Amino acid sequence: MFYIIFGTDFKKRELAKKKIKDILLKNKIDFKTLLEVPKINKENYTLLQNYFESNSLFGEKIFVNIENLLTQEESRNFIYKNIEIMIESDNIFLLDEPFGESASFLKLERDLKKKNLEENLFDSREKIIKKDIEPFYLCELIERRDKKLAWQEWKKIYEEWKEEEAMALHGAIWWKWKSIWTAFLDGDKRNYFKYRLVSKNIKYSKEELEKFGKEISFMAMRANSGEQNLMRSIERFILKI
Repeated sequence: MFYIIFGTDFKKRELAKKKIKDILLKNKIDFKTLLEVPKINKENYTLLQNYFESNSLFGEKIFVNIENLLTQEESRNFIYKNIEIMIESDNIFLLDEPFGESASFLKLERDLKKKNLEENLFDSREKIIKKDIEPFYLCELIERRDKKLAWQEWKKIYEEWKEEEAMALHGAIWWKWKSIWTAFLDGDKRNYFKYRLVSKNIKYSKEELEKFGKEISFMAMRANSGEQNLMRSIERFILKI
């Protein structure tokens, strides 16, 4: 079984997760009885094939949470190639894609429609008024810690959006930051050498992830209370990375 949540809208994402549990219950599968395995991301996506046909030691169905595979060509193609296997599997695969490209979403939507599985796909994108600029490239630059290009991309977005879509931009950055933090924690759980992992794949230390994470979360609260301008707070954050 294969499900997709696409986009960064928090309320839509929470509703999508509830609906997935309801769909499973209709199929006589209680989400609480599933065996959840460590999260799969674009760094370890080949591990997915271990769960295509396997069951747990005691026969439980396996729940596989997959994140951000559509943001990288190699892992994206792996999903395209194996989507039918995951659809037909007895295990449950949830592809969680806050930052994937719209073209990838549309392709997977077509694939699911061919199988009459439209209800397995959840469009959780923020409603952005102006569609010609998307914030996800900026998020990738922040992840890569490319301050110069990130600031230039922020400037393009600001010139186009001004203050109108500050919350949408903040939401995208927040979800990206959470995905980086999750990748760090997952790597630590797998007993990698922590500092080798950070230097190779994640461009921020644990201390920086915690510090910048607090800054990103608090900037929205302060903006809502009128203490600061959200777009300018995002700019200041980018200039610190």
